[in-house]
Order: sequence, then structure tokens, then C-alpha cells
Amino acid sequence: MSDVDPDAVAAAAVSCPSVAGMSGGKSAELATYLPGRRVRGVRITECEIELRVIARWGPFLPGIAEEVRSAVQPFVGGARVSVYIDDIQEPAGGDLPNGSG
Repeated sequence: MSDVDPDAVAAAAVSCPSVAGMSGGKSAELATYLPGRRVRGVRITECEIELRVIARWGPFLPGIAEEVRSAVQPFVGGARVSVYIDDIQEPAGGDLPNGSG
């Protein structure tokens, strides 16, 4: 899968309305390392493409994962794409429904 462009994959993922940004993961920085830089939240292996995202508040989480898979599909061919939602961005003003938060 060396022909997969991690920058294009990350850009497609963050173009999704339900995605607030890419995440480096909870315990260690997940990224694709390129000469002199890294692409945060994208790991490309021989078996799969792993994406870690920060979701926006509100949308149904499984729907977000499917939205991301659909957005990146043109850039990954038939590769398996695993989407992990590491965090959820609170709504503007921190106003969560039902008094939570």
C-alpha cells in the first residue's frame, strides 16, 4: 500500500462534516512518518489503513465512521479502512443537551 497518499487520506477524512480533526491516539502518537514531517491520525500498513479522528458533537458515531470510509475510499482503492473515534468535540459554548457536561 505504498502508493496510498497519507496527506490525501487525512484531507478527505477532515473534509467530512462530522469530523472535527485528526487524532494522534490516546496512548501514543499515531501518524505516518515521512521525511521531515508526519501525518497525524493516519497509519498505513500492509493489511489496513487506520484512521483516528475527533468527531463533532451530535452525529451517530457509527455513521461518522461510515462517512469517513466513504470519503477516503477514492484514495485507498480496495484497502480495508478502520476508523477509530478517539474524542468528541463539545458543541460551541459547551452547552450539552439534557444538562450533561
